[in-house]
Amino acid sequence: MPRNDLDEQLAAASGIPSRPIHLRDAEAIRVLAHSARQRVVNLLFADQLAHTSTELSELTGLTPSAMSYHLRALEKAGLVERSKPDANDSRTRPWRAAGTSIFIHGSEAEGVWEAQDALTSIAVSEFRERLQAVREHEPSSGSYVGISESTLWLTDDEAAQYAEALQRAELSLRKSGWTNTPGPGRRLTRALFSLLPETPASDQN
Repeated sequence: MPRNDLDEQLAAASGIPSRPIHLRDAEAIRVLAHSARQRVVNLLFADQLAHTSTELSELTGLTPSAMSYHLRALEKAGLVERSKPDANDSRTRPWRAAGTSIFIHGSEAEGVWEAQDALTSIAVSEFRERLQAVREHEPSSGSYVGISESTLWLTDDEAAQYAEALQRAELSLRKSGWTNTPGPGRRLTRALFSLLPETPASDQN
């Protein structure tokens, strides 16, 4: 099944039209490469609901003044937008994700790779922190917690098929009636997926 077909099925199952955001310039990627802004973006893109600045402050642990600053930066980068732009009080004007997904594109443009590296460093650092917290405070957590690594010989088509597995799993959940919202017995859970070809040693010299 082509990836765009999966995207369409996921959009249909969730009831939310697909609106991908593509980041290609270094400045926009650098805006996202900030741990506090990552928390805001993760929340807004996950539940696709509108939240006021005050609500976002409470949900992310940021101060109201810091939240206001970060939201303006994310808005300028095209990542978040006002849900009700005609509201008068900025504290009660809801914010929402400007899309349903974010794709980071590499290029030879100045600063792009450095910005991507900064974004990757944040993701890896936060993953380490979450893993350490589970070890220290919840050693009996479910069997799904942890790291899994596989080494596979794949063609480009096979790699694409492998990468689609995560989307297929989400599609199956959506079709079962699951919605990405808080609920009894549910807890916020993060997944970090990477699929990278190995560069032959001869090419690195």
